[in-house]
Amino acid sequence: MVKVAIIGKVNSGKSTLFNAMVGSSVSITWKEPGTTRDIVEAIAHSKKMDYVLMDTAGYAPYEGHPLQKIMEEQTEKAINDADILICVFDAKSGFSEIDKKIRDRVIKSAKPYIFVVNKVDSKKEELSVYQDFHILGDDLIMVSALHKKNIEKIFEKLDEISEKLEFEEKSSFEKEKISDEKEKILEDETQILIGKESLSRLELEIEKQREKEIDEISKELIEKGKVLIKKERAEKIRISFVGRPNVGKSSLINKILGYPRCIVYDEPGTTRDAVRIPFEYEGKKFILVDTPGIRKKSKIEKEEVEFKSVGRSLTAIFVSDVIILVIDSLEGITHQDKHIASLIERRGKALVVALNKVDIIRELKPAGGIGKIVDALKKSAKFIKWAYFIPVSAKTGYGIPSLLEAIYSSYREWIKSLKPSELLKVREKLLQLDFMRNQNPKIFQVGIKPPTFLVYVNEPEHLRRNQIMHIQKIIRQLYGFYGSPIHFRVKRHGEKY
Repeated sequence: MVKVAIIGKVNSGKSTLFNAMVGSSVSITWKEPGTTRDIVEAIAHSKKMDYVLMDTAGYAPYEGHPLQKIMEEQTEKAINDADILICVFDAKSGFSEIDKKIRDRVIKSAKPYIFVVNKVDSKKEELSVYQDFHILGDDLIMVSALHKKNIEKIFEKLDEISEKLEFEEKSSFEKEKISDEKEKILEDETQILIGKESLSRLELEIEKQREKEIDEISKELIEKGKVLIKKERAEKIRISFVGRPNVGKSSLINKILGYPRCIVYDEPGTTRDAVRIPFEYEGKKFILVDTPGIRKKSKIEKEEVEFKSVGRSLTAIFVSDVIILVIDSLEGITHQDKHIASLIERRGKALVVALNKVDIIRELKPAGGIGKIVDALKKSAKFIKWAYFIPVSAKTGYGIPSLLEAIYSSYREWIKSLKPSELLKVREKLLQLDFMRNQNPKIFQVGIKPPTFLVYVNEPEHLRRNQIMHIQKIIRQLYGFYGSPIHFRVKRHGEKY
């Protein structure tokens, strides 16, 4: 698939153009220069072809801030990776020295390019703009990304260049590669909707057959579950790294990848977009998602760019399979960490807690070693004791293999279905409980992602929360589900589900 990098000086409207071409707000746009920092990728469609668009950080003197050098390095990487370059200029600020530098860099790349002058909001402005930018030649395209004006002209030019470069696919193998590339970039909402629809059908079947014996219903659920699991094996597992600002999320991803894909700087809020990166480990395919840090809501102003960034992090949680909650082990598990973990549990996502910066703790040689520290941190967050707690170091790479194994194990538990015979064992255990003696419990597994159980009893109003938690404890003692939350619903016998 043709890769297209959108480059230009900061605040020229690159992200707005990116979103206009993609058709949704994938990249954060803001009046503050330098909002985009990492490379953000998405699929854009012309009438003839699909393109991978890359939004970049931008070039500009950044008041001597060291972060600008890193941002420009990321932009250079995008230029090197791209097949075609779209160079964006700001009509409102005229053709500046920075623009000249960028133009020369584009020409020097020897790659096909399109010069686009943005923020041309009316026909009347075009003559004046042309006089300012005539040095770019007659092929420049004037657009208003904000109002989506002349966007189709960019696609027409892209198609023309692509046809010349003969980027059409010539084999079924190449078509499979295109499909893979789409999957690694597109949001997973469609797959999620399909999964929800499948589970809804299962739930409907339960409603129709609720009077049948538990083993008959469970058999049907298991067969349906096998289809879903088989489908999952062919897909990439989507993993989001979340946590408070500056706990080492980007550094951890870079250490896993083995190269600096995500911008790392010792300043909270460096990451602003949710950045997706394909990754393969021991034959298993993943999508790693780096997210902006999540601060307390009270500390975030609605007019701040961080307000949008946090929205990206929450969206990443909603559409991911496994969440890595990165904790600064030197600070311990804070109230905000617990708040994020609670959100992950409510959303029913598999969870691995990465206890970062243990290299510093190891140097201190605490009594009882790392194990004692991990146990203490686990005790401070008992409500997620079902999750893996893995000590890691983004600096040295300590614990990375264990982290990757925990991710895959959590995912497998998250999509696990119990057999009818296994559910009967759970029922036998329930019948031994004092509070279940007169309840005639029947238990069904009605969903995966997360594992969801429906318990029918005589008097659901008499079941307290701690008793429902005890049922969950029995299921975990028998069948694990380690790394995955378990959701429960309790209904009266004969009640519709």
